[in-house]
Amino acid sequence: MKNSCKVVLSVFLLVLFANAQEVPPPLSSDSSLATTPTNSLSIAVDSSLAVTREYSHSSFPIAKASEQEKAKKKGDEKKTSKKSEEYNPEDYQKNLRIGAYFHPLPFIFGAAYNMFMFTSTIEVPLNLGSSVIIQPTVWLGSSDGYIPDVVKSIYFMEDKVEYKKLKRVGSGIGFRQYAFDKSEGLYLQAIASAYYIKAESLQHKKDSDDSDSWGEIDSYKNLKGVVGEFMLYLGSVHKWQNISFSYEGGLGFGYDGTDTYQMGYTNRLVTNFNICVGIPF
Repeated sequence: MKNSCKVVLSVFLLVLFANAQEVPPPLSSDSSLATTPTNSLSIAVDSSLAVTREYSHSSFPIAKASEQEKAKKKGDEKKTSKKSEEYNPEDYQKNLRIGAYFHPLPFIFGAAYNMFMFTSTIEVPLNLGSSVIIQPTVWLGSSDGYIPDVVKSIYFMEDKVEYKKLKRVGSGIGFRQYAFDKSEGLYLQAIASAYYIKAESLQHKKDSDDSDSWGEIDSYKNLKGVVGEFMLYLGSVHKWQNISFSYEGGLGFGYDGTDTYQMGYTNRLVTNFNICVGIPF
């Protein structure tokens, strides 16, 4: 009986020992299982980031070059668009307003000799290419000094005139043609003028060539008659929203119906230069 119990006990122990050998050994820690997939995931993410960085660094010069090409292309397009920009008349419709121009040079010149000399130019645009010009003139007063004859001074002669109770009233009318059909910029102008002149007296002095003293003296009493001129001007005008500015030089023929020295009108070529400041209406 005792032997049989020993045999049974020994068999039980052998079986128990065999089962214990088949059981897998326990894991060292649960963190090892957790770290394995995490490490693999981090490796995958790092590799993807590395690939992305490499791609971005490699593609940056290409992107930069393409941006430069686009900018250059836009610049070329702007240049070509400016060159090939079509003329748009609507951009110059503001220039079709009537303009009144004041001539400051005659006014300053007359004030220096105690006279009122007023000249104005009125421009009436017909279209963007041409305009009608009206040029009224009024001179009043008595000069307290001898007014230089600018026309004859070109020929190196010291011609001067003096007026007493002068009245000079008249107007000119002409036509202005613009070069670029914008009612602005370069223009050619033809104008014919006529003035009625009346003065109580007029003296003309001519300086002799060899002496500082005055030479010839021509005097006229109760002077009256008509003087006029025909002039061709080449000029340019700049127009803004509220003001205009023009300058012009002219060459023409002067007529003196009084047979006197009326500011150089001795039936020959005359010159003129104007600076005008205008206001559009």
